[in-house]
Amino acid sequence: MTTLISKYKIYGRTKGRKKKRHDLDQTFIKSIITKDINIKIKDKNILDIGSGSGENSIYQSMKFPKSKIIACETFLDGNINLCHEVFKKNIHNILIYNGNVLELFDTIRKKNIFDSIWILFPDPWPKNRHSKRRLINNDFMKRLISIIKRNGKIHIVTDSQSYLRQILSSVFKFRNYFLWVNQIIDSWKFDLNKFPQTKFYKKAIKSNRKPFYIKLKKL
Repeated sequence: MTTLISKYKIYGRTKGRKKKRHDLDQTFIKSIITKDINIKIKDKNILDIGSGSGENSIYQSMKFPKSKIIACETFLDGNINLCHEVFKKNIHNILIYNGNVLELFDTIRKKNIFDSIWILFPDPWPKNRHSKRRLINNDFMKRLISIIKRNGKIHIVTDSQSYLRQILSSVFKFRNYFLWVNQIIDSWKFDLNKFPQTKFYKKAIKSNRKPFYIKLKKL
């Protein structure tokens, strides 16, 4: 098997400082954590970008059991945690892509493939000198336009006000491609009836940071 070298730089850690022990069979792990992602346009496909420990992926898999959930995460420990939940709950509609989402886009090489895309609490890189590392920018929005189906939904949540301004700037730039569904400020609230309480949601609340929710629909 040929080893692919990613052309995309990954910032931050991809593994925990301490090696976590797990008792899952390696064959099972390799069947779930894979870079051989086969997605069919006719299926209902949901992409969870930066899936972390998989709280939202599990939530989506339960809510849409006939869909295919692609959890994309660079942090291996989070992917192993999700593997545990997949095994424990006997879930059959989740695949995990261990790597950069831009690399995943290159691997798929298909257009109009996803019904919905979730980006919950992407790394805000709060320091000015690191802001270029942020995932959501104009170039990234162009990629989303090509991979999401017509009428597909994009769900973005952040607790960083500076990142929110950058996201909204990109939304405005591509306003001819997306309908901003929840433009009214009152509807930016993170609704726990619609979202799981992820690790980063809990961190935001504990630190008194307000999560903002943006919902887009491809025209």
